[in-house]
Amino acid sequence: MDQSRLSRIERGEILAAEDIQRVLQALTALGSEDAAGFMIFMEREWRFVEPPSYWNPQRTSLETAEETLEKIKDFLEAKEQPWPLRRQVERRKGDLERVTAFLTNLKHNISFIGDIGVGKSTAISFIFGLLVPARAGKRSINKPVLETGAGGTTICEVCIRSGPEFGISVLPMDTSDLTNMVSDFCAVKWVTVRKDQTEGTETPRVSREAERAIRNMSGFARRKTTKDGKPSYQDPIHDLVWECQAEDELCARVIENMGLPGRTNTEIWYQSGKGKHSFEWIRETFRAVNNGRMRDVPFPKKIGLIVPDFGKSFGEFEITVIDTKGVDDLAVREDLDSRLRDPRTSSVFCCRFNDAPGTSSKALFDHMKQTSSERFDTGKVSLLSLPRSGEALEMKDDMGEPALSDEEGYAFKRMQVEGEFHTEDMPGVPILFFNVEADDAAQVRTELFTQLSWMRNTVSDELSGLCEAATEIIENQQRRAITAAIEEVARRISTFLLGNGELGTRERHAYQEALSTVEAVHASTLWASTRRNGEYSGLNIIHQVGVGAAKDASLRSRDWLTRIEGLVNELQADTGLSPANRSIEQIRVVAEASRRAFLAGAQRSAMEVYREPLAQASVWSDCALEWGRGPGFKHRVKQHLLDWFEKAPPELKKRLDARLNALWKRLVITPLSQLAEEQEPDAGPNAG
Repeated sequence: MDQSRLSRIERGEILAAEDIQRVLQALTALGSEDAAGFMIFMEREWRFVEPPSYWNPQRTSLETAEETLEKIKDFLEAKEQPWPLRRQVERRKGDLERVTAFLTNLKHNISFIGDIGVGKSTAISFIFGLLVPARAGKRSINKPVLETGAGGTTICEVCIRSGPEFGISVLPMDTSDLTNMVSDFCAVKWVTVRKDQTEGTETPRVSREAERAIRNMSGFARRKTTKDGKPSYQDPIHDLVWECQAEDELCARVIENMGLPGRTNTEIWYQSGKGKHSFEWIRETFRAVNNGRMRDVPFPKKIGLIVPDFGKSFGEFEITVIDTKGVDDLAVREDLDSRLRDPRTSSVFCCRFNDAPGTSSKALFDHMKQTSSERFDTGKVSLLSLPRSGEALEMKDDMGEPALSDEEGYAFKRMQVEGEFHTEDMPGVPILFFNVEADDAAQVRTELFTQLSWMRNTVSDELSGLCEAATEIIENQQRRAITAAIEEVARRISTFLLGNGELGTRERHAYQEALSTVEAVHASTLWASTRRNGEYSGLNIIHQVGVGAAKDASLRSRDWLTRIEGLVNELQADTGLSPANRSIEQIRVVAEASRRAFLAGAQRSAMEVYREPLAQASVWSDCALEWGRGPGFKHRVKQHLLDWFEKAPPELKKRLDARLNALWKRLVITPLSQLAEEQEPDAGPNAG
């Protein structure tokens, strides 16, 4: 092959099939196992499964699934197959299609969650190589691309992903949400400047990052002056407050100064000709966007950092890394909850070394246990402790002896964290450590990608079980024995459901979670929520009602799950049913998956039932008016909400109960009932 053709191949240009074949044959002759495997892979026909990447780690499992689906097709086309077996095989077919769709997709997210100021952004920058190189001849070290600080730095969620060029994308905040945020800012300044602070002990506040952006976008940033060698700052907002006759006028003036109609630029791209390193450009541009210092860029709800080939050197997955907005108050926020529930996302709970496992991490672990029935041994979550220099060496063993190395200090801390976590309740949660000044970023990165592999292998194991269960039925020569076993299993399931088909009675009202949260959050967070009819990013009362419904649903279905597990164990212990062992195990899988779907549905249903009535209720004006009336603001708001929930139309509770019972029947009982069907759908007493 001539040099020009080889060069075209190296550039990734598409060549004729025969050229590709020649190259692969030559590489195979030289001993390349990948080339030989790829030649076989190219010849495979994919009829039932979307063709995966050759580098897909679960490719072999997907090939098995393709072969199993081919067998299922042939089996179902044979009219003489007994109906109980056909029913079992048809169910495996639908499950196989669902699982293979997950595994063929190589896109995954890694979300970092933690308190403000814990060091998430710094850790992300070092772990994933997002660093501006130190300049030659200077003492400065590599600088993180993400903006870092002492907390309250990142204004919104930041997503780092691969793209064609270096760039930054911005998803603008909704106009109504931005107006509310500016209104909060102006209310704080109005109270600070105009009112006697002795009127109440509670002082409203807005986040530091939001205030910085609002000031920069409106041109009201505080100005530094120096007098007698000492710096001081003048606040132009104070002058504006005195110019305005009312708080509404102040808000209107600030919004007008922000020039929102002209802020339409949502994509900014790197221009290589300016002689600036790409990471240095993206660092400076990100800081400008994050702080509201670009005149044509809107206030961001989400910022995307686009880096060419991001993640390509880290493995076969297409990775998006998510730096979530730091937890300042409530850990169980709606945005974080959505990340935890996303099946394609592995979440990393970040904490300070000395505080590990951290308050917010424990709250989120507890939330997952109570509302999602989530397993912790699937790679879904991990804990990342971020020590500073010297902290690991301050750890002591049970004898009071200090650690002799960072690794020994990490081991002491891991034992301490495992004790607090009660690992019997949360087995398999990896506890990682990363000191950006001393530890190997590549090792931590590998451990995080191992988490993703763990997630996928869990699904791959499910796929293997499904293939084995289907193959057991299709290839079993003793059709009569397996048919009899499956019919007996169906009979026992039917008997079980006759006595265990109803959802347990309510154990707690859905709104109790919202009321307890009101007591726990910062008064300013609650104040901001009352000004938005309860729907605030920092505290969404509707979301908390949904969380409460999911907790209640978990309690109501807990005993049922124990009983169904007992039934499966009993069936598996019956040697007469051994021909149907793999089908029996699928009962457990179906029950667990159905219950998880039920808990998620319970949360959504409660939010749907209460969203409109609560958002439109007059109770919010009563709650907001409680601000500034002295100590006890949270208690008074809680009482207003309790009165509203207790006096709310009875049909709300009835509607929620009806929806939960309907969900229980549809998502849990019906899938199991289908396992107990003994007659062909069209068969009846007069069927001929």
